[in-house]
Amino acid sequence: MSPICVERAARLLSDLVAIRTVNPMGRPYTSREPVERQAVEYIAELFRPYDVAVERLAASPIHESLLITVAGRQRGPHTLLESHLDTVPADDWPETAFSPRLCDGRLYGRGSCDDKGSLVAMILAVLEIFEAGDRPPLPVALLAAGDEEYAQTGIRQFVALDYPLARAVIGEPTRLQPILQHKGVIRWEITVHGRSAHSSQPERGRDAIAGAVSVIQRLAEHQRRLGERFVSRLVTAPTITVTMIHGGRTCNAVADQCTLSVDFRVIPGMSPTESRDELISWLATPGLEVSHSEAQVIASPLATSPDDPFALAALEICRRVTGRDDLQFGGAPYGTDAAWLAGRTSAIVLGPGGIEHAHAVDEHIELADVVSAAQIYHQILMSGS
Repeated sequence: MSPICVERAARLLSDLVAIRTVNPMGRPYTSREPVERQAVEYIAELFRPYDVAVERLAASPIHESLLITVAGRQRGPHTLLESHLDTVPADDWPETAFSPRLCDGRLYGRGSCDDKGSLVAMILAVLEIFEAGDRPPLPVALLAAGDEEYAQTGIRQFVALDYPLARAVIGEPTRLQPILQHKGVIRWEITVHGRSAHSSQPERGRDAIAGAVSVIQRLAEHQRRLGERFVSRLVTAPTITVTMIHGGRTCNAVADQCTLSVDFRVIPGMSPTESRDELISWLATPGLEVSHSEAQVIASPLATSPDDPFALAALEICRRVTGRDDLQFGGAPYGTDAAWLAGRTSAIVLGPGGIEHAHAVDEHIELADVVSAAQIYHQILMSGS
């Protein structure tokens, strides 16, 4: 039986969803083994019967990746298939998130859509090559990456290995549409400084929370200005979002500081570092005392050309497998591990499932899409020379 079938996809995906690989997302982590360890061992066991190189990569003290390399019929740069092992937490539905269930051709569970559906499809595509007694034209690197959801240490470590790459497919839920462009991201904290005073005499102090309101207003104005300057056909305008606020010390004193967590999404044509520097300058205004933390994440946007030969070949494969002759290239507002490959190789983002189901209660994926994705990945691996 071919490994690319619904039953096998359901079994592998159920097994992986049941393995908790929850990224602590900066919160305390007390386990003695990396977040992804059990999933790494499960996948390594799947490939034990075959002639592949299997390597664990310690991305950080609490995260690890699995790299599987397959020799091609000829030597040369690799085709990279990459999906991530970690998931966001499931605090909002803990009772059933890691108990995978099948219903009407869908598999429900945390990570089913983001990103274990793509990972299972990639595993099936590679297993199909071995079980058919074949070899791909080019060597293949299959990376099950750790820590995509928080700091992208898995893909960053892989990039540092400087593998020669001919092309790359990053698995994320795109509904089997090849994504050529997505936004980059910069995250850091902005602290507004004030001066404390008794709340019965607020005029003696300087309210950092009121200052933070002014900062938020200036961020909104800067976002509007950026939207006029930078336009892309495939992605929406740049955004600056305040995601968390912490301010004040007691309920009866003027706040002497207020900290804003900022998520700044930049589009192709924008430099993340230069864009952050420009925003910092924009906030340096009289009457506001503001400081900035080091950036927690700086990831570039993806901007693969619509004329890229590999992208065009992948689009034709997607059309053929899905039967959607009108399928076109797309763009995405979110970021992916593909950001770390920008400028290094031809890279696309492509996978089963819809992003609207990622990180959501009752996260799920259509198993038929997982099988279609596996067929697409397999044809990509077996194409080209």
